[in-house]
Amino acid sequence: MAPDDPQDVVAKRALAIASAIAAADPGERAAARRMGQGGCPLFWRQAARLGIAPHEEARWMRFTLMIALLTPSTATESIHKAKRPLGAVLADGGDAGGKLDKPVVSEQRLARLLAARGISRLDTLERTVRMVARTKPPLDVVDLAWVVLREDSGSLAREYYRRLDRQTDTDKKEPENA
Repeated sequence: MAPDDPQDVVAKRALAIASAIAAADPGERAAARRMGQGGCPLFWRQAARLGIAPHEEARWMRFTLMIALLTPSTATESIHKAKRPLGAVLADGGDAGGKLDKPVVSEQRLARLLAARGISRLDTLERTVRMVARTKPPLDVVDLAWVVLREDSGSLAREYYRRLDRQTDTDKKEPENA
């Protein structure tokens, strides 16, 4: 029997946690939003169901907190939306087709996030997620999971600037009023 593909395991866990938060009662969802280093019942239930190993718990707990912050209190469905990477959401705040006057998360804040490492990186990422959570953006929760689990931020930056460049391209194509 071949071991599970790590990409499949991460995707399965991310989607399951996002669905569990959407299905949770308001009290459980609020507890997940307030979760500290000791976790919360919703997280521990998912950790047990999904086979999250002790050495993985801290990052998955952080992911669970971020998904809880991003999930509106009235949500009945997961916030997952495939092909809406976190980097693009940081640029447009969740408005995939909207015109950008300026990015929701500034380039300076993104640069601080990209430069941070270890626990500092997770803290910076959480603060950034709290900023965009106000707009209740749907996003690719699997992409967010990978950003939480890996130190490599290449895809995060690439998607952020891709979204900004798409806006620039749109601006160039619009005729100017003379």
